[in-house]
Amino acid sequence: MRTIPLYAAGGKEMNKTTINDVAKYANTTRSTVSRVLNNSPLVNPRTREKVLEAIDVLRYTPNKTARSLKSGKSHVLGLVYSQQQISEVLMNPGVPGMIKSISERAQSEGYNILLITSAGVDYKSYDDLIMKHSVDGFIVSGAMIHDSLHEVLDKAKIPYVYNMKYSESKDDCYVTFDDVEGGYLAAKYLLDLGHRDIKLIVGDVKGTVLSFNHSRIAGFKKALQEYEIPFVDSMVLRTPGDMDSSYHFIASLFARKRPTALLVSNEVTSTAALNALIDKGFSIPDDVSLVAFGYPDFFRYTRPSLTTVGLDIVWQGNHLVDML
Repeated sequence: MRTIPLYAAGGKEMNKTTINDVAKYANTTRSTVSRVLNNSPLVNPRTREKVLEAIDVLRYTPNKTARSLKSGKSHVLGLVYSQQQISEVLMNPGVPGMIKSISERAQSEGYNILLITSAGVDYKSYDDLIMKHSVDGFIVSGAMIHDSLHEVLDKAKIPYVYNMKYSESKDDCYVTFDDVEGGYLAAKYLLDLGHRDIKLIVGDVKGTVLSFNHSRIAGFKKALQEYEIPFVDSMVLRTPGDMDSSYHFIASLFARKRPTALLVSNEVTSTAALNALIDKGFSIPDDVSLVAFGYPDFFRYTRPSLTTVGLDIVWQGNHLVDML
């Protein structure tokens, strides 16, 4: 099979309309046009109408750089994802939904979103954006507990919010879910079905369990205590969150043991578990019950569809923008 590359380029640069052109067309001054652009109440309604007509006819686009220098605002919000997360966007149904909800909310408030990727915790590539204040604030997704971005942003006095609570040691601004309650509800659901051999599977990020998973473990323990079932460390299993590692982890687990129920802490690992169990000949939920945390719409299209602790990422995305 041969692929034939197809290239095309063309067109010519158009002369850019200036604010002086708008003023001339509307038979007014440059300062009046500027007042109209900034919604000043000092402009006569008839003059405002003439200026807006000139802007429309001439297809004038204000110089955002000049306006941001004057106002101190760029009306751009930075949305930060690690390169690892970007590579897994197609595998993680929550990420595109989160980006969509953040973008729509930001645009409704007059802001654009700049998507930024980072490799590890080296934020030198952000220096230009931060020092020139090209971004008014940051929404940071997927930060690590020892992430240094907050130090860089604190020094530059740029506001930022996290998409969840990453550390108990810092008083950060974040929007998250009640993960203790989520862990409790999920475990109680399985316990009510009569399960006693339950494994809670959480993501392991470079040897670290993130704060929200610690909260889910706490909720899991709360439900066990209610049923007078002793908690032992082997009830909680840790695995890297990527699809391949999770698949082999689940396959290996069921080659050695056979818990009656799994409670899985993210969409990717849940999908990997579903695939591994079916490939091993297990029927869900007849042989193994599987409950997942994550974006509920996604699990409606798996076969079988899964019981979930649903995370409302549209609500989260909207509140991230509102808080910032």
